[in-house]
Amino acid sequence: MSKGPLKCPYCESVFKTEAELSKHIDRIHIGSGLLEGDRTKW
Repeated sequence: MSKGPLKCPYCESVFKTEAELSKHIDRIHIGSGLLEGDRTKW
């Protein structure tokens, strides 16, 4: 797990955990989230 705030690569929203960020991307921005393997957009 990463330390510090995590920013959404699409909208700059900030999340505390990778899981929260992944769920946000899945819900809001279509496509696979970070926990599903797409870490290239960090």
